[in-house]
Amino acid sequence: MRIPLIAVAPGVLTGLLLTGTAPASATTETATSAQSAPAALAKNKIYRSGAAKEIACSPTEPRKGSAASIKRYLQLVAKCNDVLWTRQFKAAGWRFSRPRVVVMTTGTKSPCGKLTSWSPAHYCPDSRTIYFRLLRSQIKDPFPLVLAKTMAHEYGHHVQQRTGIFGTYWSMYNRTQGRTARNLLNHRLEQQAECFSGVFLRATEAYLPVDPREYDYVVDWAAKNATDTIHGKGRNQAWWLERGFNSASPAACNTWVAPNARVA
Repeated sequence: MRIPLIAVAPGVLTGLLLTGTAPASATTETATSAQSAPAALAKNKIYRSGAAKEIACSPTEPRKGSAASIKRYLQLVAKCNDVLWTRQFKAAGWRFSRPRVVVMTTGTKSPCGKLTSWSPAHYCPDSRTIYFRLLRSQIKDPFPLVLAKTMAHEYGHHVQQRTGIFGTYWSMYNRTQGRTARNLLNHRLEQQAECFSGVFLRATEAYLPVDPREYDYVVDWAAKNATDTIHGKGRNQAWWLERGFNSASPAACNTWVAPNARVA
């Protein structure tokens, strides 16, 4: 298996594997329970959209040292997500509108806050925009699977926004007291987006392609190293990624009814 340069830089790889969106003012996170979750979270129609069909997504692999080729790769991965989620929304009886995607090589600011080496990508729900800052290490030696998974994760937040999940979560967050409870709510939001990214990787497995050895490496690395306050324990993040990948269905991504231990 090819171990990319960024794999030996834990902070950078963590940023790539853990990128996700918490609103700018939500630096601690949130919790709920299966009993208290509103219908928009626990019984959302997106869960009834069925298994994702295969997508012939074959973006040209980015070249080492070429920021332009990485930008093209990410934009094409986003378009493949457009196809996936347009289908799923149609099956659920909804119309879908895709997000804007901004890929930067300079600057660190977005309307939702600062992009850092630890968290170089995030989604802004108000503007429905994914912001992705390319790091020097990525440009020097890009790891396509990690780039694709990160884009799919951020796209998962757009799915949450369009289905009403994000707005309901944010209302609950504002009403929730206590750091532990807020942390658990954010974990549910982030781990659901991670599960959605697994659905995408499965739908594009044959074409992206998803190399089994690299995929196993990413899952194993996340389980051992990805723990943080916003996203939760690495082993749970890896579990939800695997759940989305193995099922290929948004129905498997209902983190809002999972036991707290599964999203801790």
